[in-house]
Amino acid sequence: MLEIYGISLPTPYQVGPVNSYLIKNHPYTLVDPGPESTAAKKSLADGLSALGVSIKDIRRVVLTHCHPDHSGLARWVREQAGASVYIHKLEIRKLQEGYDKFQERLPFLREAGMPESVIQEIISDKDPLAYPILPKSGVEVLLGGEELDFKGGSLQVLHMPGHSGGHICLYEPKDKVFLPGDFILKNITPNPIMEADPADFKKRIPSLRQHLESLKKMEGMDIRLILPGHREIINNSREAAFKAQEHHRQRLEAVLSILDDNSLNAYRIMREVYPEVKGFQCFLGISEVFAHLDYLQAGGKVVGEDCGGVVYYRKAL
Repeated sequence: MLEIYGISLPTPYQVGPVNSYLIKNHPYTLVDPGPESTAAKKSLADGLSALGVSIKDIRRVVLTHCHPDHSGLARWVREQAGASVYIHKLEIRKLQEGYDKFQERLPFLREAGMPESVIQEIISDKDPLAYPILPKSGVEVLLGGEELDFKGGSLQVLHMPGHSGGHICLYEPKDKVFLPGDFILKNITPNPIMEADPADFKKRIPSLRQHLESLKKMEGMDIRLILPGHREIINNSREAAFKAQEHHRQRLEAVLSILDDNSLNAYRIMREVYPEVKGFQCFLGISEVFAHLDYLQAGGKVVGEDCGGVVYYRKAL
């Protein structure tokens, strides 16, 4: 049996605190150590201390994905404790010094018909958190399918992309506990973040298809308790999966409805769905819209036509 304890850490984001998890079985392991900030460091150290553990006792850090509120303190814990950092292969390039998350997505923003002023608004909307960088040593690469052994139990590593291309979840089979990071959350639906396909940077990864396939995988699992990356625990995994799928079904219908007798680019559609968004929220909005358009186009329900570098979508005949 694994002893799993949640530690709430502050973030500057609208989603609120992030949940870091201590596996208090040897080797002591932290899942998602939280954002790189003075407040988060103190909260993490205090939370561990309350559980009778020091930062220096941590032997492994497991990152569910690369986003700063989850991965920011990985390097610090490595420096303090010599802990190994476990992360999926597809997330590693996004946590390297000099990585520019907007540069590889710039062609997609222009393909969307997004005005240059809005693109600059997104780029200039600085993240309040420092960009996380992996340590230069001690990084262990995951592909999914691995098992992390502890004294008293194990965690299965599951590659479940959609919110991020290399997103992993962890499953403890004896007590049927699921640690999904941001894959599934209570009362909110994680954004299918737009990313370039590492196999062909001119293409987007099919983030919504990936996410829906991962939800189907979760539906088939025997899960008693979900310990998510944000907000409260989830006691009914099938209900949570249904709600997430229903959200996307309704959003797909909404996009199709917007396209009734219209030929619109992705930016125009985004403004119909999210008329008030600004700054980085525009990037999240266009990620959501592109995810649904790509899914509809792959299913033959919409057609995209390139007009001078901007793609216009219409319902398929």
